[in-house]
Amino acid sequence: IEYAFIRVGYRGYTEGKLVTDKYYKDNIEGAIKNDIGVGAYFVTKAITESEAIEEADYLIDCIKPYNITWPVVIDIEPNTNPSDRTSTLQPASRTTFVLAFCNRIKEAGYTPMIYGGVGTYMKYLEFERLEGIDKWFAQYFNQPWLRYEFGIWQATDSGTVDGIKGNVDIDFSIKNYAEK
Repeated sequence: IEYAFIRVGYRGYTEGKLVTDKYYKDNIEGAIKNDIGVGAYFVTKAITESEAIEEADYLIDCIKPYNITWPVVIDIEPNTNPSDRTSTLQPASRTTFVLAFCNRIKEAGYTPMIYGGVGTYMKYLEFERLEGIDKWFAQYFNQPWLRYEFGIWQATDSGTVDGIKGNVDIDFSIKNYAEK
């Protein structure tokens, strides 16, 4: 294992409250202790540009004490619930929010990245506006296919890792983020 992406937090999908993952510190410290490169991510449910910046600032504050050498990611999950606060967002607005998040991450000295599957990228974002930002692409069948360049491929969400109970995501880095 060369690297791990640690979920630091998320915004609630109905009320919009920022929530910290209670295991993020232990997970980051455990990875670093075992010489595993660390990236971090935040699951967004921002409905304004200021909320996206708030999420980025929140994430930056949480990871500041650690040596984060892999990308810092905004995770865009599909809307699976009609009461999801982002269910009426148009791709243009969501893309603006993603860009605001990524710009803030870059300003803080980290490599910004966007996580999603092809459906998420094509349905929820104006992908052509996101050129130049690294992508983490989830596709759990066959070889990865995405018309655009991506840096990391998430091949499954049912992998196993010694010392971790339950399934874990297995990812392959196309780019070498360890050599910044």
